[in-house]
Amino acid sequence: MRIVATAELKPGDVLEKAVLNHSGIVMLEAGSVLTEHYIERLKALRIKYVHLSNGSGQTGGELGRKRGEAVIAAWERPDIAAMKNDDRPRKEAGRIIGEFVNRGLMMEQIVLPFPEANFRQTFRDIVLEISRQPALAEELGILLQTDRILFEHALNVTLCSSIMGISRGLDKSQMYELATGALFCDIGMTRLPVDFTKVNRKLNESEQQILRQHTSEGYRVLKGMKEIPSLSAQCALLHHERYRGSGYPLGMMNDKIPEYAQIVAIADVYNALGSPRHHRNAYGPAEAIEYLSASGNYDFDWELIRSFLSHVIIYPVSTRVKLSSGQLATVVETSGRPIQRPQVQVFRESDGRDIIVPYTLELQSHTNVVIVGKADN
Repeated sequence: MRIVATAELKPGDVLEKAVLNHSGIVMLEAGSVLTEHYIERLKALRIKYVHLSNGSGQTGGELGRKRGEAVIAAWERPDIAAMKNDDRPRKEAGRIIGEFVNRGLMMEQIVLPFPEANFRQTFRDIVLEISRQPALAEELGILLQTDRILFEHALNVTLCSSIMGISRGLDKSQMYELATGALFCDIGMTRLPVDFTKVNRKLNESEQQILRQHTSEGYRVLKGMKEIPSLSAQCALLHHERYRGSGYPLGMMNDKIPEYAQIVAIADVYNALGSPRHHRNAYGPAEAIEYLSASGNYDFDWELIRSFLSHVIIYPVSTRVKLSSGQLATVVETSGRPIQRPQVQVFRESDGRDIIVPYTLELQSHTNVVIVGKADN
C-alpha cells in the first residue's frame, strides 16, 4: 500500500482503502479502479491524498473486476439550494398536507379506541404547525420534488405513528416530537443521487450501500435545524434498526432503540408494504399484516406491533371480499373482532349463484373460512 497525493493520481490506479468525504460518507470503495472522471471528482471534493494498492494499470483493472467491480460512484447530492428556492413545490406540499389532514385520508382503514374527532383535530393541528415553519416547509418542498410517492408515504407514516403515539398515552409535546420524526424520517433520501429513489429494478449491492446512507444523511440534515427536536432527528437515523440487531446503521438491539424510532419503523414498513414502488406492486393488506405479525420480537417489539395492529382494519365495512370457501361477501362489522375475521354478509355462493336474501357469517366463529382477498365485483 502507498499513500499518493490526489494531484499525482492517474487512470488505472487502484484504491487500497475506501475514500470518504468530509462527512464520513463512502465516495469510492476499496478496490475501485480510478478513471479520469473519478480523479477529477476527488480533486473537486478537495480530497488531498488516497491509499493505493501496489498494483496499477491492467493488473489493477483485473483486480477491480475480480472484486465484482464494486465501485460506488463519487456522487453529488442534488442541488438543494435551488430546490429550496422554488416556491411552487413548497406551496404544493402545503396544499397536499392541508388536504390530507382535513379529509383524513387513510382513516377509513384505522380503528380508534379514543374519540376520533379529538384525534383528528390534534393530528391536524400538529402536522399543520410543523408544515408552516419556513425551514421545515422548505424540506417538505424538497421531499415532494424528489419523489411524490415518497412524500405521500411520509404523510401516511406520520398518521400511523401518531395513532400509535396517542394509544400509548403520549402528551401533545411528545406527539409533536413523534410526528416530526415520522414526517422527516426519509428526508435523507433527498440527498441521494438524483432520481435514485425512482429506480425501477432491484438495487445491486453497491446501490444498496448508497441507499442505506439515507439514515445518516437524514440525521445530518435534521440535527442542524433548530426547529427539529433531537428525539425527532433520531428517527431519521434509527428507523431502520431492528429488534435483534440486524438493522442499520448502528445494529442496535431491543430496548436500546428509542421508542419513537421503533414506532416510526413499524409505520414505515406497514405503509411501504401497502404502497406501490417504482420497482414493485403493493402488497395486499392481509400480506402486510401477516408480515408485521411474524416480525414481533424479531424485527420489532411485539407489544408495539400488537398496539399497532389493534388499530388497523384491512377490510373496512362495506368492502366486498372473497372467502376461502369461494363465496363472495360484504364486510358488515369489524368492531371487537380479530383483524382478519370480521362479520360478513354472503351475497354469492361458491357456484356463482346470487343469494336473494344475503345471510350473515361470523368469521371469528367459522375458523375454517378466511378472507383471501377483495372481490373483483
